[in-house]
Amino acid sequence: MTEPKPPSDPSWFEKPRNINLMIGVLVLVCVALVLADLFYENPHPHFPKWENVLGFQAWFGFIAFVIIVFLGRLLRVIVRRPEDYYDR
Repeated sequence: MTEPKPPSDPSWFEKPRNINLMIGVLVLVCVALVLADLFYENPHPHFPKWENVLGFQAWFGFIAFVIIVFLGRLLRVIVRRPEDYYDR
């Protein structure tokens, strides 16, 4: 089996320079959002002790995302069907 050749004219999203640019912009946006936490006070906190910590919303969202990904992997084990399930 032969490896597929990369396209001779990659799209804008496939060029390594643009990928690094997108990652850099994403990191800058995340840092700006964490710093914006310095100027915002939640009037109705759900976790009064923890929401005063800098970047609480960011790391809370990240941890929730990681938990959802791992729960999705466990769910895949439960509901997975063989590849030829619909061909039977």
